[in-house]
Amino acid sequence: MSYFFPNWFQYRKNGENRMEKTVITKAVSEDIDSISELYDAVNTYFSDNVNYCFPNWQKGKYPVRRDALEALQKDTLFVLKFSGKTEGSFILDNKQHPEYRKIPWGIQCDDKEVMVMHTLVVNPSYRKKGLGEQMITYGINYCRQAGAKTLRLDTHYKNVPARRLYEKCGFRSVTKWSAEIDGVNQEFDVFEYIL
Repeated sequence: MSYFFPNWFQYRKNGENRMEKTVITKAVSEDIDSISELYDAVNTYFSDNVNYCFPNWQKGKYPVRRDALEALQKDTLFVLKFSGKTEGSFILDNKQHPEYRKIPWGIQCDDKEVMVMHTLVVNPSYRKKGLGEQMITYGINYCRQAGAKTLRLDTHYKNVPARRLYEKCGFRSVTKWSAEIDGVNQEFDVFEYIL
């Protein structure tokens, strides 16, 4: 399923107004290099500015090329292209953290009826341009077409921009939960979008 967004992305280049479409599709092997570069760009931005996701998101640690390859092999990797260039990516699958079973979700359903969005990234040069919202909208529509009953995701509790984006897109904050990752106890906000 490819999705051409009906809203054109408007920007200025060399003093003139330009309009381009964004396209979201499942990633193919030819996208891996650009997605890997995107991961590095996001982590470089985090390390140079403020890393809302530290210590999880670090260049060379997560997300990395291997994560994209694993998702590609499972056919769960998606890519957003703007003017033919990779500017965003995400993973959409049924993989829930084991702790998710303890969370008081708004809807209880079988695992096969649950989708989870992971590793949502946007090129830092295109922050606050609506690309994250377009990928989430695509994910919601994709989950509906797949017959899922809910879309879930989480983010580090300090990641205020992501939390605001999820709420803007209609996700409901469910709870906070803690998990040990690489020997460090971390707190996350968990969100749900009932389809």
